Amino acid sequence: MTDQPSGEAHTDEDLLELLGSMALELAEPDELQETMQRVVDLAEEVLERCDGVSLMLIGRGGSIETPASSSQAAYDSDMAQYETGEGPCLNAIRDEHTVLMNDLQDDERWPAYRAKALELGVRSMLSVRLFANEDSMGALDLYSKQPDAFDQRSQVIAQVFATHASIAVKAALTIAGLETVISSRDVIGQAKGIIMARRKVTADMAFELLRSLSQQRNQPVRDLAREITETGQLP
Repeated sequence: MTDQPSGEAHTDEDLLELLGSMALELAEPDELQETMQRVVDLAEEVLERCDGVSLMLIGRGGSIETPASSSQAAYDSDMAQYETGEGPCLNAIRDEHTVLMNDLQDDERWPAYRAKALELGVRSMLSVRLFANEDSMGALDLYSKQPDAFDQRSQVIAQVFATHASIAVKAALTIAGLETVISSRDVIGQAKGIIMARRKVTADMAFELLRSLSQQRNQPVRDLAREITETGQLP
């Protein structure tokens, strides 16, 4: 990564090099949480006049949470949007691809959130939607203590960065999901082995017994299997 003092303007050549290095760094496979933290840290580095970045993601059931942020103010600002149910980042996720707020002192679009954000020292914001195929997966949220911090050039850079970030986070989520599936299968296999040894039954019979027990107890097969492997006892 090219060294660049915070707040110093990037030349076009520096910026191209920085974006290229950033894309390569985001493409490196890593654990999900490390990937998400890298996204917000790199975004703060590449966007001039940016004082904090957060990552909002849509979870199961449509819930929205902030799994990573580069500053406490960025995190607290997200919490203020959840509390009030309004704000530029939520709009970016639900209605618009990019939302710019030049100065909270003058912008009255989200009054309840605006009051809380000003207390946090936030003056301007830029939110860019993250995509997984055609669906919204969340937003990348950039905060600044300065008014008018994000010009047209910053918006283009943020949109390019958000594209790379979407790909990186989606890949990390997929890998994490596969690892969960593999782990679940491994636990179920261990539980089947215990049942086969204790009851002297075949693998198919052991799984049917495990499934029947899970229905009787109204407990997911995976959780029941984990209980059996941890205790060594059959319910």
